[in-house]
Amino acid sequence: MKVELHLVQNFSPACLNRDDTNSPKDCEFGGYRRARISSQCLKRAIRWDPAFRETLADHLSIRSRRFPTAVAQNLGNIGVSEEQASAVGAALESIARRQTGAQSPAASASGQYDLSIFRTPQSVFYTDKEVQLCTEKIQSELSDKADIPKIVQGLRFPTPRSADIAMFGRMVTSNAFENIDGACQVAHAISTNQVSMETDYFTAVDDLQPDDESGADMIGIVGFNSSCFYRYSLIDMSVLHQNIDDQELELLTLRAFLKASIAAIPSGKQNSMAAYNPPEAMLAVVRSGGSPVSLANAFARPVRPSRDRSLIQTSVEALDEYWGQITKVYGEDGLIARPICLVTPANLDALGDQRVETAGDLIDSVLAAVEDN
Repeated sequence: MKVELHLVQNFSPACLNRDDTNSPKDCEFGGYRRARISSQCLKRAIRWDPAFRETLADHLSIRSRRFPTAVAQNLGNIGVSEEQASAVGAALESIARRQTGAQSPAASASGQYDLSIFRTPQSVFYTDKEVQLCTEKIQSELSDKADIPKIVQGLRFPTPRSADIAMFGRMVTSNAFENIDGACQVAHAISTNQVSMETDYFTAVDDLQPDDESGADMIGIVGFNSSCFYRYSLIDMSVLHQNIDDQELELLTLRAFLKASIAAIPSGKQNSMAAYNPPEAMLAVVRSGGSPVSLANAFARPVRPSRDRSLIQTSVEALDEYWGQITKVYGEDGLIARPICLVTPANLDALGDQRVETAGDLIDSVLAAVEDN
């Protein structure tokens, strides 16, 4: 079973996701330049949204390079000598190593180690349970003559049942941590309209500057745009079940992901722009079979506002028209539910028969369809 979420979200002037030149990310689609928000940016915004973290408070992991530090500190807390705890931290830095033979980043010129800076060379999603298991395993094998690198080399952790690892996946170049295929796929958000990049020129002035002096202490520029985005994400419930194997937690994770996907907004330049604009249209699709379908091609030709229709309305209506064309050609085999919720009214022909009033109703409809099937 698969759950798809289609969102139309119109932002006021913003620079939510920047590229290496400090400009808003963009791309070409349908032969036209579009604004873009990357998949990675959206997934992080979802993972850190309060709707996700509060709903799944007891089922979350950490993404960090500091796994060795956590284990070394745990060992110190249970009475292991600082010398041995330091040796364990240093040995654990080989976990998730990108290249063999690289020198430990924690070693000082004297060869001593600081418990505060043991790091793996790449970030790893890990759970508190994995830290505790590692601590217990190493403690049970420690002795005055223990071969600590050999103990570390033999570490193997069971599959974590963390909700965020189950949803977003984990890939680590280490035998100790198991790789996990994520249950969700998140597309790069693209604007339904052709984008026009603009530049904001700003200055900062000294508050205590004398009246007889003029000029600014600094000047700068920042790029921005205002665009209506189409966002698409997919959750494969069979993969989620494989990763969690707990029906209650699977449904809770799905609920948290849907709530956070609707609520999450990237944080880029928000102190300057405050572009907190929620989605204007939310369409969820639950399928028992068949292939998932992104509706991005509804906007292959950029949408434009008309005299009496806003950019939001014409975008939603283009989505509705494309849905009708797709289902006419390919049918609706395996379709269980497709509730839609609108903030700004729009004319719906193909999608109007499963209209719900609130985002909460839409999420409840998805959960009920998944649970019943």
